[in-house]
Amino acid sequence: MFNPFKLIRCQCTFCNKTWRIPRRRILRFEKFFDIKKGQPFVWECHDCHEGVVIPGTYKNIHGETVKIDPITLIQTLKLCIFDHYSMIPTFHHSMSAV
Repeated sequence: MFNPFKLIRCQCTFCNKTWRIPRRRILRFEKFFDIKKGQPFVWECHDCHEGVVIPGTYKNIHGETVKIDPITLIQTLKLCIFDHYSMIPTFHHSMSAV
């Protein structure tokens, strides 16, 4: 059964900080950034600015069950970076190893 209020455990790959983010927020950002099928969606850590935050296992907007392995993360991925002074995310292509 679909539960939009389910909390997804997300963890930074650098500082290992964890957050519990509502599934509906992750799905809204996937729609906003037009994430394609099979493409991972991660965002920059707000605390350390060194690693990326990877969501735990969840069902994405395409109905696929997504589990991102931080070790085999692809080189080109959509990285969502939030500015400290605004809630408007910016869109970046990361070309370096994460």
